[in-house]
Amino acid sequence: MDVNQVLSEFEQNLFLPRELISCEEEPERYRFTVKYGIVADALVLNCGCIISQALYEKLKRDYQNKACCPVCQKLPLSSIGPVKPLRTLYGQLQYFKREQAELVEAAPTQDTKSESQQQNLISLFHSVASEVGDYNEFETAEVHSLDNVSNTRTMPIQDSSSTSVPIATTESPPSVQLSQLDEKKEFYFAKCFPMYRKRTQYNTHSRFLRTKSRQFINTAISPDCTKFALITEHKWEVYQILRCSKRDGQNKEKDLAKKLGKYTQPKKDRLENAEYVKLLCCGKVSGEYGPSFDEMSLPVNLDSLVPLSGQQRASSHSSIEDHSNAWEHLYCKLSNELLVISGSKGYFRVFDLNNGGLPLYTYASSFPIRCIEIDPKSTTIACGITGSDRVSGAEQALILFHQIEKDIITQTSVNSEVVHYKFSPPITTTLPYRDPINTLQFSPDSAYISCSTALESRFLVISLRRIHEPRLVMKSLRSIDTSLESEGITDTKMFPGNSNLMCVTSVAFNAPPIVINTKIQTINGMQSVAQPTMLLRLDELGSKIHKCEISPRNDSIAFLDRNGTVYIMYAPTLLDNEKRRIVSVEVASNAYRMREAASLRFSADGHKLFILDRKGIIYVEDFAYGLPQDEEVTKCKQIN
Repeated sequence: MDVNQVLSEFEQNLFLPRELISCEEEPERYRFTVKYGIVADALVLNCGCIISQALYEKLKRDYQNKACCPVCQKLPLSSIGPVKPLRTLYGQLQYFKREQAELVEAAPTQDTKSESQQQNLISLFHSVASEVGDYNEFETAEVHSLDNVSNTRTMPIQDSSSTSVPIATTESPPSVQLSQLDEKKEFYFAKCFPMYRKRTQYNTHSRFLRTKSRQFINTAISPDCTKFALITEHKWEVYQILRCSKRDGQNKEKDLAKKLGKYTQPKKDRLENAEYVKLLCCGKVSGEYGPSFDEMSLPVNLDSLVPLSGQQRASSHSSIEDHSNAWEHLYCKLSNELLVISGSKGYFRVFDLNNGGLPLYTYASSFPIRCIEIDPKSTTIACGITGSDRVSGAEQALILFHQIEKDIITQTSVNSEVVHYKFSPPITTTLPYRDPINTLQFSPDSAYISCSTALESRFLVISLRRIHEPRLVMKSLRSIDTSLESEGITDTKMFPGNSNLMCVTSVAFNAPPIVINTKIQTINGMQSVAQPTMLLRLDELGSKIHKCEISPRNDSIAFLDRNGTVYIMYAPTLLDNEKRRIVSVEVASNAYRMREAASLRFSADGHKLFILDRKGIIYVEDFAYGLPQDEEVTKCKQIN
């Protein structure tokens, strides 16, 4: 992570009320509208709110006894004292900013010196090479071609016509320095994407002697593309995707198959399921788990299966079975470490994938859970519910944030680390609408969460930089069909590294997917909620798109429609229609409802697209397998 970004993250703790914008006189008090900013003189009030000391003194001086807290509007306005840790933090941040600025100013001088030395060396080499003649022309051409290969990476999506969509600086990918294999893959990817790829598919459940294939109600793929989950109403399965190279073991597999007399040349190039997909763990709604359905047992700590208080948890074993079998699975979400399954009667359960699928935590809400999501870092679980107002009894849309704390314990005797998870009480956030929540989606950096509503088709963005104080930063309304066949907004995905861009998909009449500018990076204290603008409308894809997935390279988006067709839109520059291409990549199982739709996930390098459908079939589209003329590489169908 960049130093300037770290400093700006710490500086957000000082984003407090700083200036007075306006005031409204009431019979007993003045109501204030304030502007937020970076505060150097933090002061805590009796009500617990923190504001600038200069603002506090101005309010006391000008409005005296009628002044109330500008944040919570409580009377009287009085202070406890300065917040010394925040004031010290402000001084430290200013010091580090000055140090960073001095380093940046000193860098060009050093670069100029090294550049002059490099020019001298180049001129010296040129004088020596000119005496040799044309002997090294072949070697020079080889070096030049390698430079061309390294420059063929696709550029990220950005608005080239204006500066209203800035590309935010984020944490760089872990693989910065490319090995020889990575350079070769990059070369293949530049030649093939998005038109050519190697297609592979794997069946998790054999269809031998079956009249009907296995059906699952929901699927999920982990962010690192090493695991995927399948659930039914009463069972769940998690599989591991093994990283085996087909070209390395191709001859051995063919020789073994020929000896057994089972070698055939299939239409699609496939490996045996045991060679690529392996069952990692599985379980039942009752709480039993294990490496297979033949080897299952209940956890030692039965408290993780019952969402009750300590006294009630000490009841008999029969009550645990009653609570465990009282609900059914509906949705599942997967991170690199945890599996979250929500179901009927307001239940959701968390499983530890690094510990064989051990149940960790069970929560029961008083209201039904409409959707659920876990962030890629496995630190927060968000679930959308529809509650009721205590006073009026009217329905209200709520989001519950469950924080997860990791306690890593090192065992010196075994030389291993054991992770213990602690779940904090949920933080409840009320949306300003009564419309039920339809979808939830964390941003790749977990700094924001986007959500959509079911009936009025609204989509919102909430900032989670302060998880205890979620803040609405963007809201909008999409006017689409609300008939019974319409599913409304089905997916909202923010671009990796650029929270100003978001893709919105829908299943409704005349509502194709769109890409919008959220403008959340440009809001200030006076404009608290941003109003997005549409940048791109993809009419070629139709109006029945269930899901979308953004490539980590920010140059392409994968779409899944209701019929199971997977498309990829490639756009090196977002607003250039001539360079934008849309291709049909794969056809998975269709889905009548969004819950049964297949899952999409790009690999971390953007070379592969993983597709998991409701029949338990995973498709792998490898765009960096080889050159377009290779035998196993096939061409996609271009749409536009």
